[in-house]
Amino acid sequence: MTVFQSDEVRQKPSSGNSCGGDSTEKGSCHQQTCPTLLDIEANLSVDHHHWNVWPNDVKEPIVETNQGKLKGLLTSVHGKPVQVYFGIPYAEPPVHQLRFRKPVPAKPWNGTLDATRKKHSCLQQFYPEVFHIETDLSEDCLYLNVWTTSTTKPTKSVIVWIHGGGFSFGSSYQSWYNGSLLATMHDVVVVTINYRIGIFGFLNAGVPEAPGNMGLLDQNLALKWVRENIRAFGGNPSRVTIFGESAGSYSVHAHIISPLSRGLFQRAFLMSGTYHSFGLLDTVFESSVRGSKVAARLNCTGALRDLTSHPDTVLECLRTKSTKAIFEAAKNVSGRKMVSFLPSYPNEFFPIRPSLALRQGQFADVDVMVSITRSEGNVILLPQTDKRFWDEDLKDVRVEDLKPALRKMVALWIKEEYEDLLEYYAAQAGQDDKRALREKHTDFVGDFYFVCPSKYFAEGHSARGNSVYSFLFGHSSAKSRLPKWMGVPHVLDLPYYFGVPFMDHGNYSDEDRRFSQEVMNAFVTFSKYG
Repeated sequence: MTVFQSDEVRQKPSSGNSCGGDSTEKGSCHQQTCPTLLDIEANLSVDHHHWNVWPNDVKEPIVETNQGKLKGLLTSVHGKPVQVYFGIPYAEPPVHQLRFRKPVPAKPWNGTLDATRKKHSCLQQFYPEVFHIETDLSEDCLYLNVWTTSTTKPTKSVIVWIHGGGFSFGSSYQSWYNGSLLATMHDVVVVTINYRIGIFGFLNAGVPEAPGNMGLLDQNLALKWVRENIRAFGGNPSRVTIFGESAGSYSVHAHIISPLSRGLFQRAFLMSGTYHSFGLLDTVFESSVRGSKVAARLNCTGALRDLTSHPDTVLECLRTKSTKAIFEAAKNVSGRKMVSFLPSYPNEFFPIRPSLALRQGQFADVDVMVSITRSEGNVILLPQTDKRFWDEDLKDVRVEDLKPALRKMVALWIKEEYEDLLEYYAAQAGQDDKRALREKHTDFVGDFYFVCPSKYFAEGHSARGNSVYSFLFGHSSAKSRLPKWMGVPHVLDLPYYFGVPFMDHGNYSDEDRRFSQEVMNAFVTFSKYG
């Protein structure tokens, strides 16, 4: 395994004693805690009102794809020209009879399609205003966006971004995910995509009318669109890198595993998430049971009729319901899992369990980067706890309160035998050090969900002779609004890879911009040369 290192990006640490070779995909969180998780994400967001890098110029370049002509925007970033094409349809709108089905490729159009305005983001239950999603929400959301500096020669490396959000929220139009800096500073083509999320993207009834993994199949179709059309934007379809963070990283791993995505990309960057972790995978049965609960609340089931016994009838009824009604009915059906509808197996996309695919060598031989942040566990464990636990000095928390409370929170997520491991971490802190105890408990959760699964993935992928670069993201901005004890949580690395410090001078320092340039250079070098 090759490891990238710099002043602030260091080799991934020892995974401690919580690593396990094979994780079972069991769930573990109460959905009612998720708004608090959103609060953390909101605190990590930039103040997008102080900067605007979405183009507003009037120059309109034209490109021709296999579907037809597109009119984009020609703008500039820091004096460098960049062409932007918003809202390119890669699939037919998944509405009416296409709801819950596999995506259908977008039909050709006559004339020139206007790609100067952002289209819809996909429907979601959570709070898009928290994540600065600047577009309306709709089922009609299967669009992608392209940034390029030149379309004359199809030689540029292509970088495809898959957003995160627990397969329940998020959008390619979140303020961080602007590809203009990557495109202009590093001469690559950047693509960002929307895909269906929540029940519309992941309900699995085990039939073609709702086969599950529709959101992943959307991503797959978008990658096929890139293969067939990216030359028109100056991109080389033989030099495609996919990358994502959190659920987006799980998605990247899913494409590495899935036989349906073979040959659609050559490199992959996984940021904070692999399918060797717990909680973000269902069986067909689990998904069908939750879907039946939703259908029952909408009067689409009967005494002897549910998704498992009469899927066609129940799905036809669900297709007549409004999106608002479906969202309301889908609340609180997740059980122990954080979200209600997730990628599932076994099926066409995931023939076998991902951890088994790694052991059996059933994955694509592509170059990979895999990263974690220094303090991954904070964003998972702390939203489950009393707000007193957020205080810098824990002044309102007694030592005798801390361990039982944190143990209870860990138990929400981990249902296996973990007591010995937890005691191992606690012993490193000392019995009377409240802050150290908090740190070690969050380390335990971070190791369990991110560090160890990432290490397991990297070692297994490297064993086949693939180039693997793994690292720990340890940079924290001096201007961060988070308490210093939180370190570098989950998601805080994202702005640096999109060059946000160069766009948002008010919230980032010169040191942040230097570091952003460093990690962008490393990532783009990987995307070009492996």
